[in-house]
Amino acid sequence: MSNRPVFVPTAEAAYLAELSDRQVNRMVDDQIVPAKLFEQHERGRRLFTRLSAAFARFYFGTEDTLLPAARRLVLAELTDRVERLCCKNDVYTLIFLPAEMSWKVTQSSVEIDVAPFIAKTLARMKEVDQADALVVTDPEILGGVPVFAGSRVPVDIVLASLDKGIALDRLCTSYPFLTKAHLAAARTYMQVHPRRGRPRNLAEAYPELQLRTERIVRTARA
Repeated sequence: MSNRPVFVPTAEAAYLAELSDRQVNRMVDDQIVPAKLFEQHERGRRLFTRLSAAFARFYFGTEDTLLPAARRLVLAELTDRVERLCCKNDVYTLIFLPAEMSWKVTQSSVEIDVAPFIAKTLARMKEVDQADALVVTDPEILGGVPVFAGSRVPVDIVLASLDKGIALDRLCTSYPFLTKAHLAAARTYMQVHPRRGRPRNLAEAYPELQLRTERIVRTARA
């Protein structure tokens, strides 16, 4: 058994499905997925199984080829199959897919295979795992803001620098541990764990972490 939670926040489900939060929430609002695949909490907060993210990927990814009713029937049939498994929570979490479980549904002599959509979701899960390994939060480090593992360098200051056009080579001079894997993990982490509220002024928030610069003074020729 894994210690992964069965349900994840909307932002993570949206990342896994490569959809917007709005599209993921439609899976509940429009009663597209069975109630077993999500949880409704106070103040409108919702949690989704990772399998529901794969189902959302299928539902919106086939909207040009399958009618809504057909897509709903596929998801209902597959959910019923999962419910009959003794390891259903592992399947909802996508940590185990039993070999005997078929992800194909036949409708009107047409075979519909959801397995490719699950495979793409599994690939996104690996990206989230990598992000959680390279980005951490600790109340004792800068008040709990996300930092790169093993450092006190906030993720947002590095990403903001990149977004301002600062070259990666210059960033690596200031933070030698940085790799492309760190940057990809940072992007993923911030999508999966979006910060709430107005963005802080980075120079004011982390004055000790500003990029090192070299000032060249040229003397005027006589």
